[in-house]
Amino acid sequence: MSFEQQMLAGIERREDSDGSDHRMLRRMLRATAAVSLSEVEWIRRTRATGTVLQPRVSVVDGYVVGYIAQWRDSHSARLGPAIIDLDVGAGLSLPELRDGWEPDPHAAADAQTEWKLPRSVAPSARETVLWADAELWAYALADVRGFNKTLAGVASSERAVWRWAASRVAGVLALWSGRIEPDARGAFAVAAHEVGRSALATGSRARPHIFQSPAPDLDKAAFALAQLCRKVHDPSTESDLVGALITSIATTVPTSVIGCQLRSGRTSRLQS
Repeated sequence: MSFEQQMLAGIERREDSDGSDHRMLRRMLRATAAVSLSEVEWIRRTRATGTVLQPRVSVVDGYVVGYIAQWRDSHSARLGPAIIDLDVGAGLSLPELRDGWEPDPHAAADAQTEWKLPRSVAPSARETVLWADAELWAYALADVRGFNKTLAGVASSERAVWRWAASRVAGVLALWSGRIEPDARGAFAVAAHEVGRSALATGSRARPHIFQSPAPDLDKAAFALAQLCRKVHDPSTESDLVGALITSIATTVPTSVIGCQLRSGRTSRLQS
């Protein structure tokens, strides 16, 4: 058994013992990370879900080096167990999340402030405004199609690229699940979990060279799912978007259960 197979087997065993709280927490953290452009935005979006997010601070210099999170059930308000970021799963620790954001000293300073003094840094308009423009669905579709086109040129041996791509796809699926699946147990949640397993690896948040700007990276799709008013729909474009995401799933995780089911044409649950 290869090291990667051993790692995945360990993750599966841990998930069996952790239960659904760990899985739900991972899903939510992936969703907020996928849409956030900075650490401070991620902190605010995560806390806005009701998740309790506390900083882990270095005793040497007082710098925030990690976090402790508790997922909150939106129906019962029950809090899950407190989990440190190092135990959430590879690719979701705070240092690795930071790998997914552009280095910016000002943004880093704002994040340190927000960790210790919640709501002390004013949110940006992109975080708070709900858009009612149905054209956002078309932008999201173009983004996913462009992402898939770039992926088509990636060699199967480029594991780091595929892990990063899986992280992005899982985040978008998690966002869609949060949008339409109140109990987070629908087909999008299942797909997000399946694809996310391929991203539970060190370095999965580090942007590969082939996806440097202006290459499509699912940021527009993530933003549309997070900030588009839930009453605004474009059924035809949304159906095409589901199809494009199915292609993303089948490409990034070709042997997964969900990928095989979706490629066989069993998409009704995703489109319902």
